[in-house]
Amino acid sequence: MTLTALSNGSEADYGPGTFVDTSFTPVPEECSRILRVLAKKAPGFTKNEALITGVHFEGADLPIIPGPIKSQAVTAVLHAMIGIVGIEILQLRGIKTSTTTYINTDHAGLYPATPGLVTVDGITGPGILNLPTVPQWDKDRQSNSPLVYRATAIYETADRGTWFQLHGSLDPWKLLKVIGINKDKDVEVRTNDAAYALIGERVRTYRAREIEQLMVEGGFSGSIVYSPKGWRDTEMGQRLARHPLVNYAQQKYCPVLPPAPLPRLEDKRPLAGIKVVELARIIAGTAAGALLASMGAEVIRVNSSKLKDYTPAQPSSLMAGKTTIDLDLNDPTDHSRLMQLFEEADVILQGYRLHSLERRGFGLHAALELANKRGKGIIYVDENCYGPDGCYAERPGWQQVADAAAGSSYVMGQYFRLPPGQGVLPSLPISDMSTGALTALTIMCAVRDRYVKGGSYHGHCALTAYDMATLDPDVGLYSRDVVQSIQDKYQFTPWSSDEHVAPLYYSILKAWERAESVMKNEDFFVTFSDSVFGSQLRVLAPIVRYTDEECSPRWTSPPVPFCHHKFRSFLSTST
Repeated sequence: MTLTALSNGSEADYGPGTFVDTSFTPVPEECSRILRVLAKKAPGFTKNEALITGVHFEGADLPIIPGPIKSQAVTAVLHAMIGIVGIEILQLRGIKTSTTTYINTDHAGLYPATPGLVTVDGITGPGILNLPTVPQWDKDRQSNSPLVYRATAIYETADRGTWFQLHGSLDPWKLLKVIGINKDKDVEVRTNDAAYALIGERVRTYRAREIEQLMVEGGFSGSIVYSPKGWRDTEMGQRLARHPLVNYAQQKYCPVLPPAPLPRLEDKRPLAGIKVVELARIIAGTAAGALLASMGAEVIRVNSSKLKDYTPAQPSSLMAGKTTIDLDLNDPTDHSRLMQLFEEADVILQGYRLHSLERRGFGLHAALELANKRGKGIIYVDENCYGPDGCYAERPGWQQVADAAAGSSYVMGQYFRLPPGQGVLPSLPISDMSTGALTALTIMCAVRDRYVKGGSYHGHCALTAYDMATLDPDVGLYSRDVVQSIQDKYQFTPWSSDEHVAPLYYSILKAWERAESVMKNEDFFVTFSDSVFGSQLRVLAPIVRYTDEECSPRWTSPPVPFCHHKFRSFLSTST
């Protein structure tokens, strides 16, 4: 397969800096190619040819995700890389197993829709949120206010042809007030179209750089909709491009601690006995914790009941296999409890704004000091929107913001043949879920290296970095003919710049259901009996499979709500 870079204005073009395939390769074969591309670019990833050729991709020729971005293939490859590192860890534990990793690419295509792939006692879709067993963690979204929903959408600015991804984050009314819309407007604005028109009218009073600065000053999230080239030409895009996608390193400035023994347990999953503190909200960090739990890690998720969170995550497999506790870091007792977990942990997974936990005493250096005192290395991984350094590194960010920044929304706008610059969301929370897979992969690489080389490790994963990887020339985009074939099969309902991610992915699920294909494959799902949400809870199953079922990823407990358990320390022993 060859790629061609197309100039702006070409019918097949998806925007400046895009590279389009000139021929089509079926998804499983394309995954094998992209696996080698990403493996070669990942420092520390295996060079063992048997493990790379041992990945068996299978699935339909066509992708199941709409649009030209190869998100399904890249997601499948990230899971394959997780599977490979899992085999390496099994071998280090002395467990003899096959070098084959099985990845169904259709199953991987469902993965970005994980928050919506939930059935509780026969109920699916938005109705899940109305169940009395599902706690509500965001009263603003629960209000069904059109202004709340359209506070997160893409709007044209006063600079004609330059669009901006506005994001209401977890405090949409505060954002709306900054652009001149008070809460009393909620009484008269009762449709989504009216809300989009009103907010659009306000956004058009600002030039793109003005509203960008307004967001920075207010501590809000948001981004100009860049083309792939436009983002890579920015200072922040260039800073992020200097880092590898799988980005972690041994911390050489502190004492090199001896190799940490891998736990020896009856559980034959790769990460059995590895202790993980998950400090995350929303999706990406949560997805990483769920993947680690499926690989056998003991994951304790720390929430605060005083903070909003993304409700649909609770019944889905994002919360499977975890202990979830409630800590308030303003409370000295709870502060001490989190410190205790840090002292015991092998892995700290933190998905809040970069350095925000450092100000609370739970940053990288605090973790390293605790590791040095106990004489056993620790792994600390940050997950955020923009990356580990540069002028945007500490800015808040969401999936939609990363999509706008890196060029994904621009490409989708061109796919819909909209004017250059007008962004449209990708169809699912793809960068969120796949950055979760990338984060889990990074952590597993560090777990392996800590056993082999000793020491402590710091890693970093970013939503925007994942998006940039999917738009890389070495990955390429599908041509319009291929994208039309996907559309012909699934008949996805078109969408535009006003769409909110939640109803959008429910629309995608309906298209899959009409096609009577992937949604009916029970091999892609797991059902838990007697969960706290209902007597039958069906969620998406882990993607990775091994020949030996005992070693294959699985969850040993069903999803639970946030802050569900009482505080406890880790149960796993260290050896």
